[in-house]
Amino acid sequence: MTTSSENPFFSDTSQPQGPPDTFIPPPALESAADYDEDSSSFGGTDSSGDASSSGELESLRQGYLSRRILELLPELLAEPAFRIGQRGDLRKRDVFLTGALPVWAGALPNVRFRYGGTGVSPNLYSAVVAPPASGKSALRHARKYGRPSSSTSSGGTSPEIGTSPEIGTSSENRSALESGAYPEGRASPQGSSTGQEGPEEEPPGRERPGVRAGRRQLFLAADSSAAALKRRLEEIPHGVIFETEFQAISRALGSSWGSFTDVLLKGLQNEAIRMSRSSKGAVTIPHPAPSIALAGTPAALGGFMSGSGSTPGTGNGLFSRFLFYRFDREFEWSPQFRSPQSESTQSEGPQSEGPQSEDLQSGERRGSLEESLRGAGQKFREARRQLGARETPLWVSVPGALQEAHTRAFRSLTKKWREDESVPRSMQASLTRAGLQAVKIAVVLRGVRLAESGVPPASTQSIELGAEDMEAGIRLSLTYLLHAIEVGARLQGDDGPQDTCLQEKALQEKAGSQAKLNERKRDLTERQREYLEALPEEPFSTAEAKDLASGFGASKRGVQRWLKSWRKAGLLRKPKRGMWAKRRPERKDSPRTEGLPGAESVISVIDGIPALAGGRAP
Repeated sequence: MTTSSENPFFSDTSQPQGPPDTFIPPPALESAADYDEDSSSFGGTDSSGDASSSGELESLRQGYLSRRILELLPELLAEPAFRIGQRGDLRKRDVFLTGALPVWAGALPNVRFRYGGTGVSPNLYSAVVAPPASGKSALRHARKYGRPSSSTSSGGTSPEIGTSPEIGTSSENRSALESGAYPEGRASPQGSSTGQEGPEEEPPGRERPGVRAGRRQLFLAADSSAAALKRRLEEIPHGVIFETEFQAISRALGSSWGSFTDVLLKGLQNEAIRMSRSSKGAVTIPHPAPSIALAGTPAALGGFMSGSGSTPGTGNGLFSRFLFYRFDREFEWSPQFRSPQSESTQSEGPQSEGPQSEDLQSGERRGSLEESLRGAGQKFREARRQLGARETPLWVSVPGALQEAHTRAFRSLTKKWREDESVPRSMQASLTRAGLQAVKIAVVLRGVRLAESGVPPASTQSIELGAEDMEAGIRLSLTYLLHAIEVGARLQGDDGPQDTCLQEKALQEKAGSQAKLNERKRDLTERQREYLEALPEEPFSTAEAKDLASGFGASKRGVQRWLKSWRKAGLLRKPKRGMWAKRRPERKDSPRTEGLPGAESVISVIDGIPALAGGRAP
């Protein structure tokens, strides 16, 4: 097995050397180091995960976040997600989680990990793409983690998150600065900052009295000028841009005064932003780490991606930086009147027919969604306050077995895409950044668990990433990559209109409607139709299919011929070698991944991820 020092993506040679003790040890690995050394073991062989059981593969193809992901989530994310899913719409549950990840990243100032030999923050960009009135507004629940609070802390009354107090030069404020009572990361003239990148980076500097500091407003305005946004990032490098409509940010990007695409491009990678002001001279934000949570319609997405004059597609650099979640929606009416009592129990409305509706019915939970988010918000704010008050960053190290799991997954997918000439070259950037996003997500989840159990003391220099965090991070980033493939196929990118036409043609050819399936079944004999209906609804093996043969007067060899011919006719599909599955009519709210270049490779790699840790059903 490759050691961490041999792994180019997780070099620990420049990691700050802290005490050997680890705060809140993560669960021990179960099987991360036990699978085949050959990277091809991802995708195409049996895995210890459950992606292929209970309709997990079908769930992936329909674009839902899988049950395995939900099992691995920390409680502060799982509980609200359960409440939203309990209301009967699993798309809204997924939208909430997609927005919650960047918001929680904003609660983790002073948290770092190493990737590619560089100190990185776990900030994230996400975007939900769906038609109007389809449930995108569920994103607003994620904002409630960071809503204002008048709660008190050990240091006295805590200002609301929605305030931006000026820190003057009074002895009281100077004392607060010197005691480390305020968060890190503000930039100052001449490049001094409290943000550190490790011993090889610029040495830490104390903030000067008069420089804006303190418990800063979490959210940044999307409809902002470039100068104003940079000024806010100077004050709060870990702020969150949160908008439920793409137009709010595309309007700014498309204007002469608001073209801050360079800030967004540098922000995800935490690259220094430098500017010159007549009043202050040269100013540097050494480690900007903004997070972004957006939603909007497919039509508005093109305007957002091209708002700064760049090409609206997968090759403009901004596209690959986002975690996309896309869905359509069947036109139907949902009950809009619910009493407070019904919020804490099962929704009166009909349950979603999605593949995971049964996943959210287990377990006994009390309280409403609002109560759940209120309690989580208190821990959110306390974690943000304590982490921001640290004198030095809290480094999250990645154990060797988790490094191997990460490397194998993305090496395997890279190999598959390299061999698949149909994958657009512009999508390669999305795959490369999916590797970084996997670790960012994992570190965010680790931070959420810290908020649940208690932030480590200031003397603790490092903690370890948990196995459940890395597994969830890899699964989530690859699931979002599937959505990015679908979104990219609908955008006109630098691959030209010809590729786009081919992708649209593939979508039309692969879309199987109920009418087409019924027409194909009419060509079967009555005995064959009865046998087809008797086959399991979930994926089944060839051996299981042959075991049913005798009950229908068919030989095992004859059944083998049936399976092959039905696959050609489009009645069956092969999710993996030796396995079969009935082809169902496609739901109108489901992304069509079949036929999209690179999609099946992503699904096969997700299917092959081993279970790195145990989990609990939400």
